[in-house]
Amino acid sequence: MRTVVRCAATFAALALIAGAGAATATAGAGQKCPGTFRVLHDDKIDGVAFPAGNYSVNVKRMACQSASDYFKRFLAGDQNSIPKGWKLFAKRLKFKNKKQDIAFRVKRVGGGGGGGGGGGGATTGKCPGTFQVLHNDRINKLAIPAGKYQIRVKRMACRSASNDFKQFLSAPGNVLPKGWKLLKPKQKFKNVKGGYSFRISKVG
Repeated sequence: MRTVVRCAATFAALALIAGAGAATATAGAGQKCPGTFRVLHDDKIDGVAFPAGNYSVNVKRMACQSASDYFKRFLAGDQNSIPKGWKLFAKRLKFKNKKQDIAFRVKRVGGGGGGGGGGGGATTGKCPGTFQVLHNDRINKLAIPAGKYQIRVKRMACRSASNDFKQFLSAPGNVLPKGWKLLKPKQKFKNVKGGYSFRISKVG
C-alpha cells in the first residue's frame, strides 16, 4: 500500500507568503508577495485597464493568498466590477476594504502575455515552503527519492502544482495522466494543452 505524501508547507493558490509565520502582513508599509500573478488577456476592473502580463502583488494586513484570490475574483467578476465593501484606487492600482482594514496593490512587471481563454491568472516563480516525499518513489521513468522538494511554477498556482505532484506520486502504475508530459532532464511536468508547468528540485 502506498504511503500518502504530504506538504511540509501549504502552497498558496496564486502568489503566496513564505511560511506560516508570515501569514499576514505587518501593519506598516506592507509586504511584497513572492512570485507573480499572471493576467492571461487584457482585462478591466471597474473601468481600469489591466493589460495581459505578469503582476507583482503587495499586501497590507492580509495574506498574499487572499490578495491573489481577490484579484482573480475581481478579474472574473460580473461586468468586471468589484464587490461591495471594496474600493479601487486607479492611479496606484490599489484595492482596499475599509471595513476589514485590509488592502493590496498590484504592479505590472515584465512584458505582456498573449491572449487566452478566460480572465484571472496564475503564479509564475518559486513556491514558498517545501513538499515532503516520505519514501523513494517514481513518476514515469523519473526517480523521486524521499526528501524535501522545492517547486517552481509557470502559469499555474503553487497549490495546484503541489496537488498535481501528490497525485502523480500516488497514481496507479506511477503513470502521468493524459495531457501531461515529463521533461526528465529538467524534472519538469508540463500540461501541453493548458500551457502551464511546474518543476521540482530536491533540497533536503
